[in-house]
Amino acid sequence: MNYSNTEELQPLIERLDKSYYDTIISLCSSARKYAKKLEELEVQNSTSQYVVLCNKLIEEIHLYISNKKEHLVPYVRSIYEKEEEGHDCKNCTGSSCSAQHEMHLNELRHSHRQLKDIISRVQMVALPLYSETMYPDVYRLLRNHMALIENTLTELFSLEETRLIPKILESQKKINATDH
Repeated sequence: MNYSNTEELQPLIERLDKSYYDTIISLCSSARKYAKKLEELEVQNSTSQYVVLCNKLIEEIHLYISNKKEHLVPYVRSIYEKEEEGHDCKNCTGSSCSAQHEMHLNELRHSHRQLKDIISRVQMVALPLYSETMYPDVYRLLRNHMALIENTLTELFSLEETRLIPKILESQKKINATDH
């Protein structure tokens, strides 16, 4: 993906939504199917432990991304619209407006700490296979999908840190939403 520093906030979040959030959800769905197939096979204990760990991570990743789609994407769209309309949060009554903007930024930062933890745990389950051990093909497919999920999450983390968060902060400043 080619992301420039000058890309507007709205196109950036739309690209992240389609190219990363949707892709990760799709990869999780496929990995979940492979894990289910492995559960149906009677395989060795280490494989079943791996499947249990993968299922937990897949569910956590799916919830994490779904939360971004349900909360972050609409917020970014709304702040972009406010910026385009020339909204000024200084004119809002009460402190709920600036508190809401601060809350979204804090949630994004918290979600990044969660994402670092998730990436670390996915890296652990995507370690290389031992070549002398025979594994079912579906096991290799699950491992490959976990590696793809890890790579995509790592790219997403980087793009959100280097592009999205600075763009959100810039938009918040333009509408006088925060003092940052």
